[in-house]
Amino acid sequence: MLGRLRIWSMCAAWMPLMTLAQTLTGTVQDTQGRPLADVYCVVGEQATLTNSEGHFSLSPRSTSVTLKVSHLGFVQQSLALDVPQFGCVVVLEEAQMQLPPAFVQTASDQPHQATVTHIRELDVKELDVVPATSRIQALKSVAGVHLMTAGAGMMRPVMRGLSGLRVGTTFLGARVESQAWAEGHGIFFPEQGVSRMDVVRGPEVLLYGPDAFGGVLNVVPTGPLAEEGRLSQLSFTSHSNTGGFQGSWMTQKRSAKAHHVLLSGVNRFGEYQLPSADRVAGSALRQFYSQGRFGYIREWGTWEGAYSSCYNTAGLIGAGGTQQSGDHLVTAGAHVRWGGWEVHPSASYQLNHRKELAEVTPDSLNEEQALKHTDLDLSLRSTRIDVRAHKASEDGGWEWTLGGQGFSKTNLNDTLYVNATSSLIPDAAIQGGGVFVRTSKPGTRLRPSASLRGDLHRVAWEARPGLMEASQSLKTGGERHYGMVSGAVGMLVDVNASHRLGVHALRGNRAPGLAELLAHGSLRDNYREEWGDPDLGLETSHTAEFQWVKSSEAPHGWTGDAAVYASDIQNYMMLAPSGEENEEGFPIQLHQATRASLWGADVNAVWVPRWAAMWSLQTALSVVHSRDAGGEELPWTPPATARWELRHSWANVKEASGMASVVVEASRDAVLLHASTSWSLGTRTTLNAQVINVTNQTYVPTLSLLRNLGIAEPGRNVRLQVVYAW
Repeated sequence: MLGRLRIWSMCAAWMPLMTLAQTLTGTVQDTQGRPLADVYCVVGEQATLTNSEGHFSLSPRSTSVTLKVSHLGFVQQSLALDVPQFGCVVVLEEAQMQLPPAFVQTASDQPHQATVTHIRELDVKELDVVPATSRIQALKSVAGVHLMTAGAGMMRPVMRGLSGLRVGTTFLGARVESQAWAEGHGIFFPEQGVSRMDVVRGPEVLLYGPDAFGGVLNVVPTGPLAEEGRLSQLSFTSHSNTGGFQGSWMTQKRSAKAHHVLLSGVNRFGEYQLPSADRVAGSALRQFYSQGRFGYIREWGTWEGAYSSCYNTAGLIGAGGTQQSGDHLVTAGAHVRWGGWEVHPSASYQLNHRKELAEVTPDSLNEEQALKHTDLDLSLRSTRIDVRAHKASEDGGWEWTLGGQGFSKTNLNDTLYVNATSSLIPDAAIQGGGVFVRTSKPGTRLRPSASLRGDLHRVAWEARPGLMEASQSLKTGGERHYGMVSGAVGMLVDVNASHRLGVHALRGNRAPGLAELLAHGSLRDNYREEWGDPDLGLETSHTAEFQWVKSSEAPHGWTGDAAVYASDIQNYMMLAPSGEENEEGFPIQLHQATRASLWGADVNAVWVPRWAAMWSLQTALSVVHSRDAGGEELPWTPPATARWELRHSWANVKEASGMASVVVEASRDAVLLHASTSWSLGTRTTLNAQVINVTNQTYVPTLSLLRNLGIAEPGRNVRLQVVYAW
């Protein structure tokens, strides 16, 4: 009887009575018919932002609603509408006053989007319903995006077969530099404070730098409320596999001319469990974090900023010992109008501090043990200044974006713990800067665009006389200079109201990173000894891409996008095995350069049946083919991957709304089954639940840094999250 009651309880939680959702969709544009991105659309207590194409979607609970639409520099609109309604068009007129007091703009979230590329935007609600242990891992729902992992302590994005410094990550416009050392160091930020992640590919990547030709992950932290007032929330998440949990507190406040967001919390994971029920030694993770964002309206414009700070402690899987890191970032910027130009200067500072300790466990670290057991102690300090100016087109003319970046990065070893002559990477510095110009013509059916940028980088390092086998350059110190010219051209064609085609060609450049040039020593987190090459040259990529986007104003039918691309990369830098081992038994790997070629295809599609708008089928397909100069597959090339998700939504179910889905992921690594459900109970409570790896499959991913140790991914994990707001 108890078992039967449990089965009926599960069915009741996953399959409430089906009710057709009330839906309101539309597009926001200016008086010249150009779509407006990041416009607030509010109905009652529901709010959303328009995407890069000006589209929005809401699910009101009433059949008669008032839609409020507001955006910086435009007159706010209020419209009385009947629901359901699909494809309404809201036209905003420019305000006569310079800055209306009704809205704090988040202009630095992303650049202007008159573009030939298709930017995939995932808001926090979409990320939280993907069956994944974190919002970062939820990015795998986008075709062409994969993650390189080494337990919970390290994750880094792989886009279309490219990773590391070829993929940029930004946080409120600031370039995240925590990947600058080596492949074992992933991106950082407290994901609980994220409101949206954008996957950017195509010619727009040159606005972020010459080296992110693999793509850009644009992280948008939680911003201002849609209306004046305060909103606070508590969040708690549990994980069955690790016995882990996450707890956080966040408060948001908005007034007529200011807003702020404050967030803090903790993540704690125990050692993860394999499908065999064995635990993986050293896979536990602890993280403490805080984050904030602020913004103000002044007579001359707006200014805003953010900070992020987290401390991480994790085991060294396979090698024993502990790794600890502290990642801190502060960024601030302004947004002003100067004649017909919108100008956005910004500055950021980061500190990424990382230790490896040979024997100390996370619970027993003190100064005496740190002095005795520290094998690696790195501190990367990065300062960056960006300026971007944009002039919108008038009467169907050309629009322009001008800008530049300057930066300084220094790597310092703490000689209290590590001998300077035996450190992994010597004390070193990278300075550089670049300027760019971009133009496009968005007001026509054929929309061309072109970008051009130039950059200079200088790398200098201190002498390391204690090395026995390194090159003379490393023993005596030295410097290298790199000059880069990058550019892109493209064309966007509106075939009709539903189909859009795009084609572009891009040239990108990447100077070698610190590890590629200067590393010489053991990395326990990667279970290898790594040697750099100070004579590595510039990496240059040439890419051609063709895109197709299918959209629809109706709530049913097919929508999606597809892309095919090919890249030729000269002087492609990668780690290659030497066939030798060091005294610790670690394999010695060398940074080398080769000529590489890649081609591939991505497909993202959603189908909603005409007869059942509450159902949808989502598909993400990707394939990457890569070869080096010798015809061998490049390291860290993801396998062909297919993902299918069957989703059902409900609304107006006793003051609740929600969804449930079943997901199948298939590749040569494994065929995995996941399940997810998410419910909003009134206006205060949200419940999310996922079962990850339902069938408890044992598999070792191609992109796992633990693959050489034969360590599999976690077994089945049940993730439960409760969010309460007031």
